[in-house]
Amino acid sequence: MDIIAPVVTPFRNGRLDLDLYAEHIRNITAKGVDAIFVAGTTGLGPALSVEERKALLEAAASAARRVIFQVGSLVLDQALALAKYAERFDAVEAIASVPPYYFPRLSERQIAKYFRDLCAATTRPVYLYNYPAAVGRDVDAKAAREIGCLKGVKDTNDSIAHTLAYKRLMPHMRVYNGSDSLVLASFSVGLDGVVASSANYVPEVLARLREYVARGDLERARSLQFAIDEVLEAARPLGYSSAVYELVEIFQGYDAGEPRPPIYPLDPEERAWLRAAVAQARSKLAP
Repeated sequence: MDIIAPVVTPFRNGRLDLDLYAEHIRNITAKGVDAIFVAGTTGLGPALSVEERKALLEAAASAARRVIFQVGSLVLDQALALAKYAERFDAVEAIASVPPYYFPRLSERQIAKYFRDLCAATTRPVYLYNYPAAVGRDVDAKAAREIGCLKGVKDTNDSIAHTLAYKRLMPHMRVYNGSDSLVLASFSVGLDGVVASSANYVPEVLARLREYVARGDLERARSLQFAIDEVLEAARPLGYSSAVYELVEIFQGYDAGEPRPPIYPLDPEERAWLRAAVAQARSKLAP
């Protein structure tokens, strides 16, 4: 069961800090993360240029042995170019993409054509990144099966049954849930793993949770899941995409850079509030 981190993208004055990006990846992989998800939602992928995504991939491939590269774009040629660029790196084990978004009336046939074009552009396995809350539509297991060429899915969904349906209909697929609140559930039902943003700030906790599940110690595993949930509940009102940078500093002890507008960094008052709000959960997550 894999722990995959959708890595935060650190900026300094609006520019990528690639050295910090690689350093952060090395830290979390040393603490239990198995693979890196580049340019996902936590990594602000939709707000990055093509050249910025390429730069992130190069840095990630130098720091990690296993990388999944998210290439989704409303400009198909950009998505295809990114998929082809990824062929240069041995560390890239799969290409992932959100379906075309914003346009509300795309048919399942049109979405299938997008993914088939992506599959044809690369020799690497292609994964669906299904995130209905962000994309505005759900590419469920039946729709994914009709696409025909997908080898995996990251399903960011609060229903474990929804995620399990991919495994039921396509047993050959690598199936990951993307909700931090369902890490315990994902490990317990035998998914291939999780893509969890909390792996940025508590990678060692997720590794312990996985170990507890493997040993059948569900009480301890559940306690860790509940403490993670407390952190999520504290961070979400501030804007989780911004708060995750501060959570890295709180739990890992180093500066993780900052997001780039329109994802604004937390102000000093918000940072102080968050640090106080997660103090109790932090004590519960300690070894």
